[in-house]
Amino acid sequence: MSYNNTVELKKVKVLVVDDHTLFAEGTVSLLSSESRISVVGIAKNGIECMSLIRKSRPDVVLLDIKLPDVCGTDLIDTINEVIPRTKILMLTGYSPKGYVTQSMSKGANGFLLKDCAVKEMIEGILRVYDGGVFFSEGLEAFLHPEISSSVLYSTVASAIKPTELLTIREKEIIELVSKGLHNKEIASVLDIKVRTVNFHVSNILLKLEVNTRLEAVLRWANINNNAI
Repeated sequence: MSYNNTVELKKVKVLVVDDHTLFAEGTVSLLSSESRISVVGIAKNGIECMSLIRKSRPDVVLLDIKLPDVCGTDLIDTINEVIPRTKILMLTGYSPKGYVTQSMSKGANGFLLKDCAVKEMIEGILRVYDGGVFFSEGLEAFLHPEISSSVLYSTVASAIKPTELLTIREKEIIELVSKGLHNKEIASVLDIKVRTVNFHVSNILLKLEVNTRLEAVLRWANINNNAI
C-alpha cells in the first residue's frame, strides 16, 4: 500500500459564530496562521449561523453562548439535525457556570473561554474534529460531577458507527501498528512527525476504549470482522 500526504493536507473547515465583530475577525486572523484550518465564514446571529452551515458545511463550529437572537445552547440541536457530523465548540467570555454541563448534555464537543490562547483554540478545534472533547483549562470544574470524561466521550461517539470511530489517518496508523511498526517507523512511512503519530495513537486507544496497542489492533480487527 502506498501513502502520501493528501489526507494530512485536508483543511478543517471552521465557522465562527459570534456577534462581537472585533473578536470574530480577530479569531479569523489568528486561525489563518494555522495551515490545517480554513475559516469558511462569520455568523453574527442564529439565523446567519444556520444559513452559513447549510451553505459551507463546516467541520467545526465555534459557537458563542450569547447571541442577539438566541442562546447558543439552543442552536446545538438544530445544528446537529442539519449536519450531524459537525463538531461544536462553545465559546464564552462570561462565567460558564451552568452552561458547560448544559452544552455537553445537548451534544457539544467542547468549551472554550474567549480569552484562551490561540494555541489552545487550535488544539481544541483539531481535537474535536478528530473525535475527542476539549475544555479550556479549569472548565472541567464547571461540569456536573456525574459527567466524567469517559461519559462525555461516549456521548460524542454513541451516534457513530463502529467502523467510523477512527479517522482516515487513524485507520492508516492502526493498519501499520498491526504490522508491528513503532511510532517512529509509522511517522517515516506516512511522512509526518512522530509527535503527530503519538497524538493519533493516543486517540485510537481512547476511541477503542483499550489500554495497549495490541488490544487496539485486536479490537479494530473485531470491529471490521463484525461489519462484514
